[in-house]
Amino acid sequence: GKGGNFAAMPYTDVPAFMSDLRDDSETTGRLALMFTILTAARSGEVRNAKWSHISFKTKLWSRPAALMKAREEHTVALSDQAIAILQRAALMRTKSDDCLIFPGKSGKALSDMTLTKILRDKKIDYTVHGFRSSFRDWAAELMPTIPAEVAETALAHEEKKKTTRAY
Repeated sequence: GKGGNFAAMPYTDVPAFMSDLRDDSETTGRLALMFTILTAARSGEVRNAKWSHISFKTKLWSRPAALMKAREEHTVALSDQAIAILQRAALMRTKSDDCLIFPGKSGKALSDMTLTKILRDKKIDYTVHGFRSSFRDWAAELMPTIPAEVAETALAHEEKKKTTRAY
């Protein structure tokens, strides 16, 4: 991938990888990784997501500005697959307050390494962040009618032209 060289899984391989993850034993880390991939979110946004950010009724995930890299609130529509992962996470929920959706064993946010370790254990040489590039490549190649700005907005990229800044 461009802009920081995060190794990205080719998007054509993602469905098989997801089905492989689904077949493994259910852990908060695996659910968090699948949710990260399905929403093309940054892992910190997923690891710090709380139940109050989710609306099952409208199928929206509203991330407060404090969670976002650009420090602006960002709302994304959730696919049925993403909703299904949240429903599975809800079954593992132990607290009734507005807690983290994918807590670590301590109840605090999972570490970045938790998600990376899942990839390493599967001998997969891609980064968690790289799945955002997989999403971007998929949007560009399979959804050519979607304007690039829409895909960039889905990734919560700031509107400044990233490409011009990279040079």
